[in-house]
Amino acid sequence: MSRMMLIGLDSGDADLIDRWCNEGYLPTLQTLRQQGTWRWLKTTAEVMHVSAWPSLYSGTTPGQHGMYHAYQIRAGDQDAHRTRADECARPPFWKFLDDAGKQCIILDAFMNYPLRDFGGIQILEYGTWTYFSEPFASPDGIWNEMIAKFGPYPAPEHTKVLGMPESREFHRQLIAGAKVKSKVVRWLMSEKPWDMFFVTFGEPHPAGHYLWHQEDTSFPTHPQSAIPGLENAVRDVYVAVDSAIGEILSELDDSVTVMVTSGDGMGPNYAGCHLVPEVLNRLDLYYAAGVGQAGGAKSAKKSLVSSVRDLIPLGVRRAVSRCLPRNINHRLTVKWASENIDWSRTKAFCIPNANEGYIRLNLKGREPNGLVDQGRAYAEMLAELKERMQELVNPQNGQIAAEQVVCIDDVFPGEQRRHLPDLVVNWNIESKVLNELASEKCGLVRSKNAGYQTAPYYTGNHRPSAFTLTRGPIVRQGDALKGGHIIDVAPTILAMLGVELPPHMNGRIWDEFAGARFGEPRAVSSSGEDKL
Repeated sequence: MSRMMLIGLDSGDADLIDRWCNEGYLPTLQTLRQQGTWRWLKTTAEVMHVSAWPSLYSGTTPGQHGMYHAYQIRAGDQDAHRTRADECARPPFWKFLDDAGKQCIILDAFMNYPLRDFGGIQILEYGTWTYFSEPFASPDGIWNEMIAKFGPYPAPEHTKVLGMPESREFHRQLIAGAKVKSKVVRWLMSEKPWDMFFVTFGEPHPAGHYLWHQEDTSFPTHPQSAIPGLENAVRDVYVAVDSAIGEILSELDDSVTVMVTSGDGMGPNYAGCHLVPEVLNRLDLYYAAGVGQAGGAKSAKKSLVSSVRDLIPLGVRRAVSRCLPRNINHRLTVKWASENIDWSRTKAFCIPNANEGYIRLNLKGREPNGLVDQGRAYAEMLAELKERMQELVNPQNGQIAAEQVVCIDDVFPGEQRRHLPDLVVNWNIESKVLNELASEKCGLVRSKNAGYQTAPYYTGNHRPSAFTLTRGPIVRQGDALKGGHIIDVAPTILAMLGVELPPHMNGRIWDEFAGARFGEPRAVSSSGEDKL
């Protein structure tokens, strides 16, 4: 095979794409489906959403690579920290392509970090939307050349979106972002040598988070009178990305294999993460200021610093935050999340997250202030906590609040397991949790705010809806397949480009590419697809 164009759609929802392709709104992607192979994928996002991209890049699960969210806990630390992309314990597949002498261009890979001595082109955090590194490009000079030609990316980076953005302007910025990304890609692929080009379109991610309510007529904040031009706000962004991909493909010949992929999707935000600290408090596991009945035995005193902060109006705090460097904002976010926890009584706590509930036990020998004994005590507490989380319902309709409650030990073993949550609560979208949870053990847990009224103010949220779409000289036409997993993408790409697979990869080479005969497809390991 000569070359490959890999196009990532960050949080590009497979179900939405399938529907909008069939309805004629995404002609480029629909043509690719007719000319090649569409594959529905299983994904690590079924448990931890932000783990999808590093799992796809590395061909491994979070137990091997250790990446799962914007804020994480490291064994040996008591508090969460802003995740650094270079903490990933497994390298991306393009390192092995580069080592084999393949020319690679990597543009805006989500949760990516610079590789040392990389022979190709790396551009990080131009239009990624959620930064995990600082903006960077190699070789020297290419960043300035790109900015001089195309200007800065037109949409704000996530840390600058401190509340619900004005929908009309945000909609315009994201559509403009897709157009600019197309221009950058076409410039790079025509001016620079490449065997594998990987670009990620980040626009579906913020569109799903902040424009969902404009399109979803059943969502609580859907405007009573539709705003002209925003009736199909999320779809409009997908249409812009589809058009941008069409422009890119128009400059490629039939010898180039094209793969479009996403490891995660978007749906309405009915997450109950903001209610979990109170649930843990009712179970006598978590103690922090602002949680539990004020002055009661289960409450804790707020620190003086936090009390002073609360006196500053929210609008003023946001204005200051917009002016602060990104790393300072991240440090402050973590500080306020853990400032008022009483570690002398807390046995279980939440890792800050607005997508799913991440619960970690305060384990002796792993957390500096650990209270829970390892072994039997850990297992018994985890089993009981799982049962209690499974009992929670939305009292508004009686439906079970959690789609599933997962013990991480059961699905993601590996040397990085100690850095992951112990229990994950994946919310049931059909339960439509807003500001209440209830169970016999916990009673009624209520907040004055729904999830979408709590920072980061998402009206849309992640759901595990993943796919690949592939067209090329050795790809069969018109197939729609099931049974793959996102950890198969990396080994399949390496095989298609004739590069030996590293032994740590858990995925397998897909059968539809067996015509290239790079070797027998490898079975998925016990830490991969069969566990999910």
